[in-house]
Amino acid sequence: MDNNKNAIIILVVVALITVAVSGCTSTNKTSANTAATKIAFTNNGPTWFHFDAVIENLTMKDGTNQNYYVEGYMKPNGGSVQIDLSALAGYGNQQLPAGTTVRVMAWKGLFNPTASPATSNMDLNMQGWSNTPTPQSDDQKYNVALQNLPVNKLPSGITDNTITSTKDPSTLNNDELASQEPVFEEELFTVDANGKVTMTFVTPATLCNIAAHVI
Repeated sequence: MDNNKNAIIILVVVALITVAVSGCTSTNKTSANTAATKIAFTNNGPTWFHFDAVIENLTMKDGTNQNYYVEGYMKPNGGSVQIDLSALAGYGNQQLPAGTTVRVMAWKGLFNPTASPATSNMDLNMQGWSNTPTPQSDDQKYNVALQNLPVNKLPSGITDNTITSTKDPSTLNNDELASQEPVFEEELFTVDANGKVTMTFVTPATLCNIAAHVI
């Protein structure tokens, strides 16, 4: 009889442990990266949108500074990509510290599979946020729009929204000529104590290569 009681007790303990572990695992999966500080880029224009960017002197969690080189393609009419700034800076699933400022220099251009039409309009939204899986209604959205930009031929291997971030610019497939990315822009993204992200245009979108293309 005692043996039966002991067996029942062991089974109950094992079952409780299993439920507890299962619950913890589910919670971890659900909360993954939900607190991180991110930036979303959304292409509302009628052609593919491409950018090369430098995140300059990003302050890492260990106190050092690091440049990151980014290349992104976005589909027409709503294509979107994200940069997880917390992950790049070594904070994982934590928002960036209050007062963190991220400087981004970007070169932008329009592309299509057939390089047609010859010109089109750029319509880009940028939005930063923290502490939620997706931006909220009070997370400021910034728009950059320019008309009659040249349309270049999209590389054959690009078929979907894509973004790459690296410390080594030589690993990027950025074969675009400066003339194919005629728009230069420089922004500062600043994080407050609540994780809200504001953006300041240091150099608004400009139709000339006022800065040397560094990637």
